[in-house]
Amino acid sequence: MKKPAPRNDYLDVSNVDDLGRMLLSLVQETWAMRDRMAIIEKILEEKAGISAADIDDYVATDAVKSEIETLRDRFVSKVIGAPLAARERSVDQILARAGMKRDTNTKPLRC
Repeated sequence: MKKPAPRNDYLDVSNVDDLGRMLLSLVQETWAMRDRMAIIEKILEEKAGISAADIDDYVATDAVKSEIETLRDRFVSKVIGAPLAARERSVDQILARAGMKRDTNTKPLRC
């Protein structure tokens, strides 16, 4: 008789919270993008005569593909990094995880 394969427990109590944070971050980012895309498509259709089909049929250059990959990597870092952001609270830590640096040329917000 074969031995059962060892069980891999990927989700313990702390992982469930992490997964929830990741899911909420993904939903927030996805909705923000979809909302903006709907507005952009509407404006383009009204002002420039570009339709959603034109956008669907667009073929990107290598330079545009590279820019899109950079945006994708930031998006993935933000979603996958959501659990880390919950533990790493400093702005510098969170930005470092996303492969970004703080802009030191901006003035701090005053409330």
